[in-house]
Amino acid sequence: MLNYSIRVHSLLIPIEDGTILLPNANVAEVVHYTQPTPVKGAPAWLLGFIQWRELKIPLVSYETMIGKAASPETSGVKWVLVLNALGGKSDLPFFSIVVRGKPKLIQVDESIVTPMSKSPERGILSYVHVHGDPAIIPDPDLIESMLRSLKGK
Repeated sequence: MLNYSIRVHSLLIPIEDGTILLPNANVAEVVHYTQPTPVKGAPAWLLGFIQWRELKIPLVSYETMIGKAASPETSGVKWVLVLNALGGKSDLPFFSIVVRGKPKLIQVDESIVTPMSKSPERGILSYVHVHGDPAIIPDPDLIESMLRSLKGK
């Protein structure tokens, strides 16, 4: 019998109040923070829109969306993580989130990532430990869904 484990190229990404873990395939690019164009009447988690590769894409405060921290506008934002929208719909091919530092590329497998017993909350697929340090696995489908729901308003 073969004994092997699947390794996934992933990124550990610092946010205001911790770290998120995403597969590298979710990430299109990491760019310097630029001031977004605000959207009148938008929820606090939608900071506005930024220009990226001749596209206008939404910029989200993930921490604010999940109720973990105040808006990053006041806390020294440095980077924007541009994510591939995986919902397969052309109306939202990309969106972005504010992050606090450059992501660290790692290969994860079951020996490195262990689930926590903490129940997931809105916007969070799972709480995990990566090399013993806590991290959040976000729910990109929910973020996409929340962004799409704003288009109808």
